[in-house]
Amino acid sequence: MATIKRLLFTVVVICAIVCNFFAVFSIAWVTDWSGSIGLFPLWDITIGWYIAASSLMYVSFLCSVLVFIQLIITSNNVRKNGYSHLQRGKFISIAVFSLLITVSTAVAVILIAVNLPHMNKKYYDNATLGYSAWFSVAGAVFYLVVAGFSISYARVECSFTKSQEPCSII
Repeated sequence: MATIKRLLFTVVVICAIVCNFFAVFSIAWVTDWSGSIGLFPLWDITIGWYIAASSLMYVSFLCSVLVFIQLIITSNNVRKNGYSHLQRGKFISIAVFSLLITVSTAVAVILIAVNLPHMNKKYYDNATLGYSAWFSVAGAVFYLVVAGFSISYARVECSFTKSQEPCSII
């Protein structure tokens, strides 16, 4: 059961990373009748809230890279040494980064969605959220599941048993 759970955890992390990567680097965050704009290149758009949303998505992408690196390190340690209370901090860091990604993605999408009507009024346009924003929302949901798995691993799999004693630093 633990192997299936670990495989499912890895698949969910990979799906989350793919959704986040695709959302950040695709070109359809805001779409209208004339085309769409993405987060790159940032110098094309000089609206403050759009720059803030882009920055939040860059932070979420960097945290995704950190989650992937931490997943590789933790998976190798678990494969070699099994689950131990020493792995707890690594799973907690994956959970913290995943929650940071979820929050920053939600704030970025809300920031763009709330300001689109004002932009439509100002420029007499009919812009809407594009598919990139929805991919980032899907990635945020995946990262919320990753955070749940990580907390589960930290509390259940890496807990103390009677045969394990806490390691001393000395």
